[in-house]
Amino acid sequence: MPKQGTIPTSQTNSATAEIKNIISEISKQNEEPACINDHRISMYESYVKEPLPSRVSHLWRYSDPKWFELENKRISINPVSISLNISEDYVKKGIILAPIKDVFKLQEMREQVKNTFSQQVKKSPDKFSCLNDATWKTGYFLYVPKDVRVVEPLSISVNYSGSDELISTKILIILDEGADISVIDDITSDEKASILVNLLSEVYLAENSKLTYLNFQTNGDGVIQHCIQRAELKKNAKLTNLIVALGGKISKADIGVDLVGENATVSTYGIVLGDKSQKFDHHTTINHDASHTNSTLNFRVALKDKSTSAYTGNLNIAHHAVKSDAIQENRNLLLSESAKAESIPELEILTNDVIRCSHGVTVGQVDKDQIFYLMSRGLNQKEAERIIIEGFLEPTISRVPSEKLAEQIRQKVNKKLENL
Repeated sequence: MPKQGTIPTSQTNSATAEIKNIISEISKQNEEPACINDHRISMYESYVKEPLPSRVSHLWRYSDPKWFELENKRISINPVSISLNISEDYVKKGIILAPIKDVFKLQEMREQVKNTFSQQVKKSPDKFSCLNDATWKTGYFLYVPKDVRVVEPLSISVNYSGSDELISTKILIILDEGADISVIDDITSDEKASILVNLLSEVYLAENSKLTYLNFQTNGDGVIQHCIQRAELKKNAKLTNLIVALGGKISKADIGVDLVGENATVSTYGIVLGDKSQKFDHHTTINHDASHTNSTLNFRVALKDKSTSAYTGNLNIAHHAVKSDAIQENRNLLLSESAKAESIPELEILTNDVIRCSHGVTVGQVDKDQIFYLMSRGLNQKEAERIIIEGFLEPTISRVPSEKLAEQIRQKVNKKLENL
């Protein structure tokens, strides 16, 4: 007889076989080559073998890994609503925007896909990236050719639905030399959705390319999301990374950027606005792995009710990354005594020849005198709080390089503020 609380081996084997059959069915629906199905099965086996992350590790201090496990959830094989509308003008320029399931059918992109698909994840695989590689069902592939520059942002909308399901999404973005584009990922869900989302994005920026990447997350109250984002920047490449997290029951993001080319630059701007009992956990890792690289991070968090936020920022400057310039800033505003925010900056500097390397952290309650002053001018408490939150977030929003994108962020924030 098995020990109390354990699953008999025969049952475990049966469940594993069933899951492998589901994974193979996804691969079949996508019309993938046999090698990709084999890769999926291998990644699922790695997921099973890989232990849960330790709660004492810096990445999991504030989130329980069990929240993001496959256990007791079905793997979704149903289509996900995703909008991939692209203008004819963009197509004429050679821009490719396609469902991720079609990426292996693009013969003209065969080498680029071979050299990028899941490659960044393979550098440091973990349990949940393996789960994504095994079970991804939806997502998109974006390629921008050499020296192609577009003004209007490219917007992709993803809407999740379902109950007690795992929905895995994969995104692959490749910019060739000198390319320049802005991309908006608008990720939301049905109000009644009760699902686990595993989202993995890989971004590759060639020399002198420029990407402005805006991620809106406005999932419903029943959604748990784990997001992994990896980016690699070559010489003179520039990434403006915008993260706006407003929705979901639990939202965890692990964002990593490798500055591998001289003069590569990343600017990361984060907006988190929580209420009720929402949980947010953001971790950033920025690796300066070449000389004269630059990174700026500005993360602002406003919390109400019993919502919580954790931010950990890991900044690494290699011994050969001389003349690097790096700054991190995380500000947290608490609008109730029950709201909680944690912030831990981590710096590893292996060279003494840097231009700057600094960090700043604040966690504080809303100023009651400000509330009183605004209410004395005829506003009620809700209106006063809204003005204070808008003023608190604006210094980060105003740094967004595109006024059009900044205005879209303000609209999303204002929509949530109406319901606080």
